[in-house]
Amino acid sequence: MRIILFSLGSRGDIQPILALASRLNREGHTAVVSSSPDFAELAASHGIEYAPIGPSLTTIGDAEEISKIVESGNILKLILYGRKIRNMQSNIVQQCIQESWQVAQGADAILYKPSAAIIGYNIAEKLGIPCAELALFPVYRTRVFPSFMLGGGKNRGPLLNDLFWRLSELLFWQLMQRGTANRQRREILDLPPLPLSGPYQQQEREGMPVFNAYSPSVLPRPADWPARMHVTGYYFSAPPTDWQPPAELVEFLRSGPPPVCIGFGSMPIHNVEEKIRMVVKALMLSGQRGILISGWTTIKKSISLPDDVIRVESIPHSWLFPRMAAVVHHGGAGTTAASLRSGVPTIITPFAADQPAWGQRVYTLGVGPKPIPFKKLTAEGLAAAIREAVTNPEIQKRARELGQRIQAEDGPGRTIELFFQYIEQFRRLK
Repeated sequence: MRIILFSLGSRGDIQPILALASRLNREGHTAVVSSSPDFAELAASHGIEYAPIGPSLTTIGDAEEISKIVESGNILKLILYGRKIRNMQSNIVQQCIQESWQVAQGADAILYKPSAAIIGYNIAEKLGIPCAELALFPVYRTRVFPSFMLGGGKNRGPLLNDLFWRLSELLFWQLMQRGTANRQRREILDLPPLPLSGPYQQQEREGMPVFNAYSPSVLPRPADWPARMHVTGYYFSAPPTDWQPPAELVEFLRSGPPPVCIGFGSMPIHNVEEKIRMVVKALMLSGQRGILISGWTTIKKSISLPDDVIRVESIPHSWLFPRMAAVVHHGGAGTTAASLRSGVPTIITPFAADQPAWGQRVYTLGVGPKPIPFKKLTAEGLAAAIREAVTNPEIQKRARELGQRIQAEDGPGRTIELFFQYIEQFRRLK
């Protein structure tokens, strides 16, 4: 089968999709990953066919304004800013919906992330082919835990949990998706508009699967979810076969005890130099060596670092994290997955969206200290968290045991098994 996988977002969004695509290819299918042009080279390094849609992410929005909003942790501001950008740059929306329709020609099935829901679901309906959603964190309502997008770190009890989930569905559909989805249906696909309440009831009637690509050992499946909701396990990929670690990094690792890795993924950071000085001070106060990973926020070479701290560009987490004493990061779903799988303690400094929820989950599982919101991060606070992570034997034991359980799971294999069961059911009903 020819299967298109749509994803919009950062590297943390695309990396797990590439892992699933690789597995589909190994099982004899043709997987085509479609996202912004930023990750074409990454896909090629894994031997995966790639179909870019839309412009580079670096050309969208004002970096300074985005960094301030992201650092504030206010998800509503982030949603409204995204809506403003979409309205100001309607040509980008038009480009994405036109190009995605062209990419999908000849597809036998579609898998899509929630960020690309307005693309994937509509196109599958028009083509009359099966589709399913791939979620890196929970996107379906439950009374068991709070909405991951609206203050997911705080459990408010069954009734309020349910209310906030419904509110998050409404917000994202009305503010972020509805206008674009129905524009695509009207102008490109010649389909009737989706209802005011969104596509959720229609998907429920169809039994369309949602594959939650995280470990049930990290977040068990809620009992109140319908049968079409699955928790499959994480999607991981090995480094490209020709990849080699930088010689400077290998030498640094050999020259002393395991360091602490610190990186904030693709989070745009305001006053970068000031934040780097704070992080370096935290390492000095905790008595640890450190590795700073550049994301989209480049760590300039002009910034002076002490001898026991080095900067590196993007390094495969599966290679780097198991060699660390602890990992400090923003709590993105993909980075959290990699750090938990490594079996070393995790320290999360969340910005917004699902990150506070993953930070709280890490703390609840006892595999890392209490999360520190990035906007409240200080050298002293981070140093205390690092000291706790690297000296607490109970945290280290739990992190090691959880890592072993995650390593034994096969998220891509389980997803493919369930998806093809649905495809057979879809064909019988058709």
